[in-house]
Amino acid sequence: MRLSSIAGHVTEVFSIFRINPAIPADAILRRFFVERKYLGAKDRRSIAEYYYAIIKNHRRLEARVVDAFPDEQVADGNPDVPIFEAQMVATLLLMRGIDSVEVQATFADIDLPFPLTNMERLGDDELERERLEKLSLIERLAILYSFPTWFAVHIGAEYGMDAVEPILASLNQEAPLSLRANTLLTTREILQEELRQEGFEGSFSMIAPDALTIGRRISALSLESFRRGLFEVQDEASQLVVPFAQIRKTAIKALDACAGAGGKTLHLSALMKNHGEIYATDVEARKLEELKVRSRRSSAQNIRIVVPVQKEKMLGEDKTEWFDLVLLDVPCTGTGTLRRNPGIKWVLTEQMLSELLQKQQIILEENARFVKPGGTMLYATCSLLKEEGEDQLKWFVEAHPEFILEETRRTRTDIEGCDGFFVARLKKTASAST
Repeated sequence: MRLSSIAGHVTEVFSIFRINPAIPADAILRRFFVERKYLGAKDRRSIAEYYYAIIKNHRRLEARVVDAFPDEQVADGNPDVPIFEAQMVATLLLMRGIDSVEVQATFADIDLPFPLTNMERLGDDELERERLEKLSLIERLAILYSFPTWFAVHIGAEYGMDAVEPILASLNQEAPLSLRANTLLTTREILQEELRQEGFEGSFSMIAPDALTIGRRISALSLESFRRGLFEVQDEASQLVVPFAQIRKTAIKALDACAGAGGKTLHLSALMKNHGEIYATDVEARKLEELKVRSRRSSAQNIRIVVPVQKEKMLGEDKTEWFDLVLLDVPCTGTGTLRRNPGIKWVLTEQMLSELLQKQQIILEENARFVKPGGTMLYATCSLLKEEGEDQLKWFVEAHPEFILEETRRTRTDIEGCDGFFVARLKKTASAST
């Protein structure tokens, strides 16, 4: 496919995303491809590469567009006249070293009302340098790596200014594909050989004992080994959460109160070797439907799915202090997963953070009662913000002295190379009523 055709498709799908930023970027792209079955695998890869690059770097690209076209209303949001989207695509091409004459010719071939004047200014590094020099360091880094300034400020306050650039830069890198071997059916070593026979090389993770990392982009869900339930797609950091409970016996009663589609529920089932009972619930019934499908594929047989309308009945007062383990993988900003979900940057606000902090505290309060004396509670977030992790646990143990914070673990994308995660293990020492 010619560059002009790739640029046209990227402009089109980016136009769709820009007016629907709350919809996951990958969902928009999948639907775009489904509706254009004529696109081959190589073309889809090229379109996806540029599409995600624009979403990851949107703030920097937008600023360069404004530099080049200062008198235009670049952010008009009109999907029928995607001038701004085309300008963003052109800027990306120029920043990747494609000659301005070729870029201009590329957009001349597309039936778009795209202004071809000032093309060189889109790729003018000096214009950008002059603009950035007038800004504070934190503002400069936020624009260069395309993050909300408030988020960069929070990272600086929590980790120190020296950590801001490494963290922001790492969140814009491409995430590797990590798989979790389903130990109900196989081992990591056997899975590695199965994948090799399917034409893919997986390397052992250095931090997650059941994880394999695939060095190149593949359609993992189409593999025969996946259909047989031998693995789940799960980041290395996410695979560290459930083992952090340090389960010493398998015949336990566990509650996954924010199960979602059940990645950690399935991991828990595997570690419990299909023994005991796991109650899995979530506020979104559609996610639990996906868990049903995944449970059947993985051969997990000790999971009891509690849909929202059954929660009051199945998790009533009789379940107070009943569970040996309660897992709270709470809703959060998702900032630790930005390599995989760059669209989050478009909708992330301080108001959103504030609302999530309140929701997390409510979830902690509501589910603390389920933990039996001597039982364990795991609290986890896929956020880099300590306000959602360490600070929440400080608040909780002060309000609930019957819980002792035993241990925490945090991963950073710039250090471990996995998603940014936080997990804490708490032990309940006595009944809250004593």
